[in-house]
Amino acid sequence: AFYFSYYGTVGAFMAYWPPYLISRGLSATEIGMAYALTGLSRAVVPVIWGWWADRSGERMRMIRFASLASLLLFAAIPLVQGSGAVMLLMLAYTLFWNALLPQFEVVALNHLRDGGGDYSRVRLWGSVGFVAAVVSVGPALDGLGIRWEPWLVSVLFAAMASLAWSVPDRLRPVASGAREPAVPLWPLLRSPAVLSLLLVCFFSQLSFAPYYSFFTVYLERQGYTRAFAGQLWALAVISEIVMFFFASRVLSAVPVRRLMIAALAATALRWTMIAAAVDTLPVLLAAQTLHALSFACYHLAAVHYVQRLFPPSLHGRGQALYNSASYGVGGSLGALASGHLWDAASPEWVFAIAALVAMAGTVVAWKTLPRA
Repeated sequence: AFYFSYYGTVGAFMAYWPPYLISRGLSATEIGMAYALTGLSRAVVPVIWGWWADRSGERMRMIRFASLASLLLFAAIPLVQGSGAVMLLMLAYTLFWNALLPQFEVVALNHLRDGGGDYSRVRLWGSVGFVAAVVSVGPALDGLGIRWEPWLVSVLFAAMASLAWSVPDRLRPVASGAREPAVPLWPLLRSPAVLSLLLVCFFSQLSFAPYYSFFTVYLERQGYTRAFAGQLWALAVISEIVMFFFASRVLSAVPVRRLMIAALAATALRWTMIAAAVDTLPVLLAAQTLHALSFACYHLAAVHYVQRLFPPSLHGRGQALYNSASYGVGGSLGALASGHLWDAASPEWVFAIAALVAMAGTVVAWKTLPRA
C-alpha cells in the first residue's frame, strides 16, 4: 500500500507537473532549472538521510517525519505567487521527499529477508499506483483545469504519509548484540565495481531527464490531448508491471550484467523512436512498451548490484548513493540541459541527444560492469 500511494504521487506529479508550471508562467528554461534544483537535492540529501538511518536503525521514524514535512511544503506551492517562490518550495519539499524511497527500499528488503517473498512482486504495486494515478488524474485535469494539479497530488501525498505509520521497521526485532560490525564506506566508493555501477546509473537517468520533464508537453505540442498523454504514461508503466511480475524468472535466466546492458540499449532505441516518429502512433506505442527494459530491468539490475556490492550495514547509504548518482546528479544535469535545449533547439533534438547519452551508458556498462 505504501508503494502504491508513493508511486501514485510520482505518477500524478511526473505526468502533469510541467504543464502546471507552464500555467504558472514558467518558461522551459525555468522548468529545467526547477527540476535541476530538485535533482541537486536528490544528489546530496539521500546520502545524509541514509547515513543517519544506518546509524540510528530507525528508518520508518525518519520516513514518517520526512513524509509529513514534504507534504506540508508541497501543499504550499499553489498558495504562493511568482516563479521564484514556486521553485524555492519545490526545492524545499524535495529535501524531505528525496529521503523516502532509498530508505523504504531498505525496509522492504529487510521485511522480505525476514518473512520471505519476491521484491519485484511487492514493488510492482508501486507501478500499479502510478498507472492508476496518471489514468485518473489526466481526465480530471481536463475537466477541472490544470491549476487543480497540486491539490490532486496532495491527496495522494496525504495517503502515503498516513500509511507510513502502519509499516514497522522490521518484522522481527534485531537481537541484542547482533548488529553487523561497521564497515567503512570510502574504500567501497573507490572500488571499480561500485564506480562503474554509479556511472552507468548516472548515464541512464541523465538520458531520462527530457522524458520526465517534458514528455507530456511534447505530446501536447504534437496535438495529443492531456488524457491521451496520461494513457501513454500508463502504457509504459503497465509494461513495467509485466516485467516486475516475471522478474524472478528473468533474473534467474539472464545474467544481471547483460540485463543492465540490454536496459541501456533499449533506452537509446526508445529515445530515438520518440525523436524521429512522435507523430506516428504505432512507433510511439512501441517506444512506450520499451519501458519494461529501459526502466524495470534497469531498476532490478541496479538494486541487485547495490545489495551485492554493499554489506547490510551500508545498505541505506548504498541505496542513497544509487539514487544520488542516477536520479540526483544525472537527473538534475539532464533537466538543466534539456530545458536550455528545449528553448534553443527543438524537442526532437533533445530526445536525439538523450539517445546518444543512453548509448554512451550502454558502452560503459559493456566495458566496465562486473559480472555478478
